Amino acid sequence: MNSTSHYPIKGTLSLYSAIGLFALVLVMLMFAAGLNGAPQQASDAPATRVETDTLHIQEGFVTSVYVYGLVESPNASDLSFDSAGQVTAIFNEEGDWVEKGAVMATLDAERLRARQVELEASLARANADLALANMTLSRVKSLVDKKLISSQQLDEANASQASAQAQVEEINATLASLAVDSDKTRLLAPFSGTVSARYVDEGGVLAAGAPLFTLTSKQAYQIRLAVPADMLSIFALGEMVSVEFENGQLNGKVLQHLPIRNRQTRTIDVLVSVNADDGLRPGDMAKVRGEKRHAETGAWLPVGALSNGLRGLWRVFVVNPQTQTLEGRAVEVLYTNGERAFVRGAIRDQQQFVISGTHKLSPGQTVRVSSSSPITTGAGQ
Repeated sequence: MNSTSHYPIKGTLSLYSAIGLFALVLVMLMFAAGLNGAPQQASDAPATRVETDTLHIQEGFVTSVYVYGLVESPNASDLSFDSAGQVTAIFNEEGDWVEKGAVMATLDAERLRARQVELEASLARANADLALANMTLSRVKSLVDKKLISSQQLDEANASQASAQAQVEEINATLASLAVDSDKTRLLAPFSGTVSARYVDEGGVLAAGAPLFTLTSKQAYQIRLAVPADMLSIFALGEMVSVEFENGQLNGKVLQHLPIRNRQTRTIDVLVSVNADDGLRPGDMAKVRGEKRHAETGAWLPVGALSNGLRGLWRVFVVNPQTQTLEGRAVEVLYTNGERAFVRGAIRDQQQFVISGTHKLSPGQTVRVSSSSPITTGAGQ
């Protein structure tokens, strides 16, 4: 009874042992096949073709800095009469070119002409009084010399003559002042320029100092930039800069750093002078480019040479010249302009690096290097 019941148990154990042994042998065979097959597959796989370039390590780099500003005319004046009156004639319209000294408008001068006639009559009377005083003085002197009259009368004659002379000089001075006022009834252009605005029509009555025209010079313009203090050294006095505007590009020269800081923006105004251009007008927006120098050591790479690395860094693949395999090097991007990046990290001068397609590559991969395109190492634009 007991011996018979052990037969199924022994058979089951034998079956399990056979299955386990078979599985162990199968795993060993598969492992051996993998070891034998892996080198064969690696040796059979073709080398990946990559395009490379040479790393050029440099001490520092230059980036472009752009600051926007408004175009101004250094000679832009509101022209006015310095006395009140009615405008009798206007000789220029907006947009007209005016030469220096040209008459642009006139004021009514009827009152001044009437005053001149009055003063000229007064002058004639004063000259007559002076002539009479001179003759009287001469007679009195003669009588005093003959002891016929007292010296008191001579003093009175001298005083009368001096008073008449002063009256003549006073009227002449008033006439000279009137001539100045008459000249100022003509508004003259203080410099050559363009009439950018006209505010009054003929027949209008102006108060003293009320603007009639705005005259803008076209000999030279300037651009006013609001520059942060930490960027002021980029725009050194006398330095030439590139100025871009809507219709073209010009070269400018840094003219002044104004000594006052803007209270609202905390910036400093920098003036850049440019030659007048047909496409440039006061009020236009201009973009001025300066160059900022950085002291970091590294190399320029095309952004296509970078792939995601570890811990926030980037990775660039360099080619091992002995094995023709790829090695991943961690780098830090210091600056990029969208097309190129300046990086520093575990890279050396003259190493060959892959310039594109790095997302398809992996460290240790065998590659075949093809011809490469040179990478410019100039300033970042």
